[in-house]
Amino acid sequence: MIILDQVLPYVMQIHQKMHLSRVFSVVWSHRRQAVVGLALLGLLALFAIGCGADTPQNTFDTKGEVAERQKDLFLIAMWPALAIMIAILGGTVLILIRFRRRSENDIPKQTHGNTTLELAWTIAPAILLFGLGIPMVAALWEIGRDPSPDAFQVNVEGQRFLWKFEYPELLDESGDPVVTFSEVNVPAGREVALHLTSIDVIHSFWVPKLAGKLDAIPGRTQTMWLRADEPGSFSGQCAEFCGLNHADMRLVMHALPVEDFEAWVDEVTGGGSSASAAGVGGDSGG
Repeated sequence: MIILDQVLPYVMQIHQKMHLSRVFSVVWSHRRQAVVGLALLGLLALFAIGCGADTPQNTFDTKGEVAERQKDLFLIAMWPALAIMIAILGGTVLILIRFRRRSENDIPKQTHGNTTLELAWTIAPAILLFGLGIPMVAALWEIGRDPSPDAFQVNVEGQRFLWKFEYPELLDESGDPVVTFSEVNVPAGREVALHLTSIDVIHSFWVPKLAGKLDAIPGRTQTMWLRADEPGSFSGQCAEFCGLNHADMRLVMHALPVEDFEAWVDEVTGGGSSASAAGVGGDSGG
């Protein structure tokens, strides 16, 4: 206890003398180590960005027109934001180093506003927002339009914890629309109209490589369109937490070549409907 009483005043004295300027001086004296550390962090970030490029739900590996336009919007907004972030953080570090307090009696020059700077940081963001707004509004207008009249129709019903797909243009041998669960077949290269609803809670339909999300809401039908530019199987999921088994509410959209799609139609309809009758035999008007 006696030792603590002797040491404590000494610690308090050191704490009082340890001003912010000395902290910056210590950082400046180790600037080489700081630069190396930042460089290593930058390399680590680059490696992290490059991970998982071949994942089944990679939004940058687009396979459809809607997803491609959405990716373009993201990149248009990201690069200016990244440049602004680097400029601000770089300027902050520069100011901390260059204008650090060098002595206890060092008083910086006092300023009270800068009209040029204030006009610049008011006008520049306005110009930037205007420049970004034009392509974004145009893309959102195109993405949000109604499906083409000749689009292939699919009714999508969300229910915990699976997706039900009904094809109103394809009738089975009993005269009822063909229905599939968790997997949906569509013709590649043609526009597909999806009419979404739910029978219980709000779900969110999402096939990342083909299009963005759209909620499936009970008592309401929402419509979106997409088109797979090439044949393939594209993974999707419910993107809205809907219960304990939400993670199991996955789906796969199979975009089939015309010949394969016609064969599937013949199989599920027993020859009662044809792909051409469903409007999938030619090019889409979208």
